[in-house]
Amino acid sequence: MQYWIPGTVFATLLLSGCSLWTAPETTKAQAAPTVKELAVPAGLKAPRTPAQYDIPARVAGGARGEAVELRAPMQVLAVATNARVEEDDKEVRVFFERTEFTGDLLLFLTSNITDFFTEQQIELTKTSDNSWQSGWVSEYEETGWWWWKGQSLTQQSRFKVDFEPRPHGRTVGVKVQLTEHKYADSAERITPIAQRREEVHFLNRLIDKVATVELARIQEAKSRQPDVLLTRATNDKNEAVLLTSQPLEVAWAQLELLFEHLSLEVTDLNRTDYVYYVTFTKPEAGFWSALWGEEELPVLPIAEGEYQLALSKTDKGTAIKWRDKEGNALDQATIDAIYEVVVAAIRKSKVEL
Repeated sequence: MQYWIPGTVFATLLLSGCSLWTAPETTKAQAAPTVKELAVPAGLKAPRTPAQYDIPARVAGGARGEAVELRAPMQVLAVATNARVEEDDKEVRVFFERTEFTGDLLLFLTSNITDFFTEQQIELTKTSDNSWQSGWVSEYEETGWWWWKGQSLTQQSRFKVDFEPRPHGRTVGVKVQLTEHKYADSAERITPIAQRREEVHFLNRLIDKVATVELARIQEAKSRQPDVLLTRATNDKNEAVLLTSQPLEVAWAQLELLFEHLSLEVTDLNRTDYVYYVTFTKPEAGFWSALWGEEELPVLPIAEGEYQLALSKTDKGTAIKWRDKEGNALDQATIDAIYEVVVAAIRKSKVEL
C-alpha cells in the first residue's frame, strides 16, 4: 500500500499534463466599426476638424501591435544650471546661457562637446565654423545569459551638431539632427517618433557632459572661497559684535543652521527687526561621538539661560549682536570667546557665514 499512492499521483500527472501546461490563448483583432462622416445640410458650414487629433492613417488602416510606434517621444532634459529649452521649439535644441563659470560660452561649449566625442571614442568632423558631423554611434543590447552573455549590435546613427550663437554672445543654441540611421535588420526602417527619440537622447548626453563640467567648476570656485567670513568688530555704540560680509537675508538664514551645533534653541523670533530669541543649555558629553572618535565642538562660554541675537545691516555686511535676556550687549571678552566657538561650528556645519 505504501507504493500505491505515489504511483497513482505520477500516473495522474501524466494523464493530465496537457491541462497543467496550457498553451497561451490567442485572440483575433476585431475590425473597428466605421462611422460615417457628418452630413452637413445645404447652406451650413462644416465644423472645424483640427488635424492634430486625427487617427494616424496606418492605425486607421488596420495596423496593430509592432506595426505602430507606440512609445512616447523623449524630452530634452536641460539639467545644466545654465541650460533651458523653449516650449514650442520644433527642433531638438537646447539653449545655454553664459555664467561666471563658463567664461567665453562658445569656447566653453566647443571644448566640452569635443571632449565628449573623444571620451566616447566617436569620430567627429568639423564641417563649418559652428557645425560638426559625428561618426557612427552604435547601440547594443545584451544577449544570452550567464557564461554565454554577449552584446549584439541593434542600430547605428550619425548626427549633425550645430551651434547657434546669438549676436550678443551670451546665449548659444545647440541643435542635433539625425543624418543617417540603420538597424541591424536592414529591412527595418526608423519612424519619425523613433528618429526624434534618437536625436533627443544624443542631445541629452551632450547636455549631461556640459552639466558635469559646470558642476565641477562651481565646486572648485566654492572651495577657493574662505571657509569663514565671520570676524569680530565693534558697532557705532562701541559694542562688541560679530561681523560677516554676507547680506542680511543670507546671514539670517545661515545663522539658524548653527543653533543646533551651538546648543541653542529658538523660543521666538522677530522677523521684522531680525532678532532671534534663544535659550542656551550646556550639552552633555555625546556617547556616540566618543564611541566613533568624533571630535566634539567646544561649548559656548556663557551661562545657561535666555539670550537675544540681533542682526543689523552695515556697510560691510551684517552685524550680529549678542544680548542677554534684558537686551544688554555682552562684553568684549565674552564675544571674543563666543567667536571661537561659532567659527568651529561654521567649519563643521559648512554654512556660508
